[in-house]
Formats: sequence, structure tokens, C-alpha cells
Amino acid sequence: MASRRSQLVLLAVLGITSSGVAGCYSKATAYGGKFTFAYASTVEHENFVKPIAPGAKLEVLALANGTHEQLTVLSARSLQPGVVAVHSVKKYAVVLEGREPGVAEIEITSRDKEGKELVDKMFFHVAKPAMHSLEHACTREPNASYVSGEDIVINHALATSDKRPVIGGGYAPVRVAPAGSLDLVDQPQAGGYYVYRASSAKERITLRSTVDDKELTLRVFDRKDLTDASLLYSDRMLAGRSAFVVAQVRAGDAPLCNQTALTKAWSLTPSVCKVTAKLDDDPDDDDSNRDQLAQITALAYGICKFEVKLPELAGGRGVVLKGEVKVGREEYPGERGAEARVREGLLAWSRPVMTLAATKDAAALAVWPIWWLYRRRRSRRLREP
Repeated sequence: MASRRSQLVLLAVLGITSSGVAGCYSKATAYGGKFTFAYASTVEHENFVKPIAPGAKLEVLALANGTHEQLTVLSARSLQPGVVAVHSVKKYAVVLEGREPGVAEIEITSRDKEGKELVDKMFFHVAKPAMHSLEHACTREPNASYVSGEDIVINHALATSDKRPVIGGGYAPVRVAPAGSLDLVDQPQAGGYYVYRASSAKERITLRSTVDDKELTLRVFDRKDLTDASLLYSDRMLAGRSAFVVAQVRAGDAPLCNQTALTKAWSLTPSVCKVTAKLDDDPDDDDSNRDQLAQITALAYGICKFEVKLPELAGGRGVVLKGEVKVGREEYPGERGAEARVREGLLAWSRPVMTLAATKDAAALAVWPIWWLYRRRRSRRLREP
């Protein structure tokens, strides 16, 4: 339960909820005060006046003033369609498309829950981006490795020459070489990332911005060709507690960013600890996952020995990783032997020790939950009708 609570806290920080209009929205009351214009944004969400990129799309909602209640959109029109065009009209939203730099008024006709029609306007800017940041999702280094067939997430941000953020979805001013080596899967308007996918292994792929020539390089592997992996975990814990173990696959010197190998785990000392690869919120009813995580539950004082297996690696032979965790007892002052056990290291256990203590490994363990949550959000969204 503790791990689930921590996930929910992080989701709340990210502004993710399961229903209704939530998260970070930029909002502004329409000219006539009839309703509120709103669009999803994770960049300066308190600032409504952010320019749309030429060629980018922006989904805009009509909300009842002071609420998250979505109004039904009946129609929309642009008074300057050469600057901002109405791409499409949905039940509760208007999809705008930036065309040329300038300012355009957008008029929306909506209907509230009482059936009353409301007509109002708001202006939108269009501006060409002059700066484009590109970054691998798991490292700030310009080189990274990926697995074919899985999501390749590239963080990005666009801005004008005076550093105003440029927004919009469905717009990726990036040149991929070799051409056709990556397919663009998604570029949400409020995500701040591109999602690519490679269907086969490649020794070298470059992503170059057509805005300012920023460049990233990446290598794509077939999962069966990966043979090197290690475990990240704290090597001491207290009885009654639970902790995660991360199985980190490597591919040469560059970090492997989209790790989704099938993962199995078991305890070699079941009287001391329970070890499983079945996660609390995993919909599959088996002892495995693709998050490369195992969960240890310490049951009794002793040495917890366990194994984590990645069966798809090494040409299908799999890679087995072994680990050990020292499990201590929680003792209270006055109990026989308590002070001795404290001197033996119980106090030191408040400073968890990584089995791979290098800075880059500690950073990888810190980044992992964010990547894990992103993938779970995306997979669940794809499963929704």
C-alpha cells in the first residue's frame, strides 16, 4: 500500500486524475464573460497567451466560468483563418491549427447544461519557434540506446527568440536520419515529449531539429541481443517492510532508456522474505511484469536471497540476477540485546546503501519510477475504449 500511495502522490503532483477536466490548464475568460476558454498545458499554465507554432494544433475547451464543467460546443469560426484556422469541432472542444505568425480571434458557440446558447470570443497568437530543446528521457547526455518495438520518448520544448514557450500538438520540427528509421507515434500538446518507435535495430540514428539544428543520437537494439544487466536495490531493510528492486539492462556505454523486458522474480529464502514480480496494480494475473521491478517483503530476521530473471534476453536463454538483503529486527529500548544490535548497524540502516553506488546508478534509480508511471499511464490509455 505504501508504494501505491507514493504513486498517487506523484500523480497528484503531475496533475493526473481519472475523470473530469483536471491537470494543468491555461484558462482565460472570454471577451464577453459568457464562459472560459481553456487548453491543456504543462508550460506556464497560468499564462494563457502563449503562441501556437505554425502547423501545430491546439485543443481548446469551453468551460462554465469558475468551474471545470465542460460546455457542449456547437460551432466555431476564426475571424483570421490565415493565422489560426478551425481544424475541427468536437463535442466539447475545438481543435485549432496555427497557420502564419499573427493574432486571430476565435468565436465559439456553446450550450450549457440548461440548454442556453452562449457565443463568445478569444484571441490566439501564432509565432515561429527559434529555440528547440531535445533531450533523451533518461539522460542529459546526447547519446542513448533503445529497444526496437518499444516507445522511444524524447523530451522537447519550443520557444521564441525572447524565450516565450511555443505550444501545440501534432507538430515535430525534427529530421530523422536515416529517413524512415523512426516512426512518430505521438506528440501531445501538453506532454512536452515526442514518442517514436523503431521497428528494427539500427547502429546509429540522428534526430536533428529543423528549428535550431539541435541534435541527438541513438542506437536501437533487438531485445534478444541484450546480455548485460544488473540490480539496483538497498541491501538492508527491516522485518515487516517492503522495497523495490530494479533490474537495469545495459547496452554498451550509453544508457538504455526504454527498458521493458519481461521480468520474473522469486525468493531463495522464503522463510526470511517474499519476493515477487507481481505488482500491486498490475492487471495481469501472473508473477511477472514488464517494468523490470521486483518487490521484496521482509518477513523475518536473516539474509534474504533472491533471483530476478529476464527471460527474453541473451537470445531467449535469459539473464538471471542474484541479490542478497540483510533483514534486521525493530527493537525497542529495554529489550534484551537491543543496544548491541543497534551497535551492530541498525542505526546505519537509516542510510540505504545501493549495491551499485556510482552516481549514475543512483540517478537511474531515481528516474525509474517516473518512466514506470509514464508507461503505465500510456498503456492504460491505449486500453481504454
